[in-house]
Amino acid sequence: MNMTLAKLSVMILLSSLLIGCANDAKQLNWRPYKDIDGAVKEVSFVTLTEQHTDKSQESQPTERHFANLAIPFGETKTVKRLGEIFPLGQLNNHYAIATIFLVNDKSLNIYQAEDVQTLAKAKDFDFYEFGGMRLSHAKFTANSEICKDFNGKNGVNLLMTTNYYPQNSFTDFYTALLDVNLQSKRTPQEIGYNASFTGSDAKLQQRMKQDEQQQGKALAVANVKEKASILFNIICK
Repeated sequence: MNMTLAKLSVMILLSSLLIGCANDAKQLNWRPYKDIDGAVKEVSFVTLTEQHTDKSQESQPTERHFANLAIPFGETKTVKRLGEIFPLGQLNNHYAIATIFLVNDKSLNIYQAEDVQTLAKAKDFDFYEFGGMRLSHAKFTANSEICKDFNGKNGVNLLMTTNYYPQNSFTDFYTALLDVNLQSKRTPQEIGYNASFTGSDAKLQQRMKQDEQQQGKALAVANVKEKASILFNIICK
């Protein structure tokens, strides 16, 4: 994908998720989600413009996109930087998925070979994706190294929550918790799956429960395939 187009796609995509322009928690719009530890947390998105000098010595603006976490502080909240957002693939053949890759809380760029090698050799890494009215946090964990174990007998453990937002709601959502072992030469034999519901809007709750009953497990299988493809096609290729 052309990187200029990809960055534009991320900007368009994040605008639908809510972008802020400041680091003041009161000025940001927060998206709630249930994390892999079972806690409901909040995330917001910011775009920062930086100036750099090109080959013609002219100053050019560069936009970078970040996600922030809300940290409770007494009766208010403070802002913690989660990581820098980079595009990954496409959504409905148009927009790139907004993603974050973290090793030891350090944000990595999947378009940099050195960072991909860091992910490949890591014992664990975190992956976040935002868009399509869903928000996911996945934890990949290996006994030794991610790619060594993925291509070996141990496999890589994947623990993930994906939060789904009907009508782009900021109050009501449902969460699929997945637990599975991924191996490059073997299809997962069992996928741990559990669904939970957050919010109090009766109509949305009814819709979410119907959606989950009709397609929850099928979405879980598709989600596992998506995350395995990150190892197959990007990190361990």
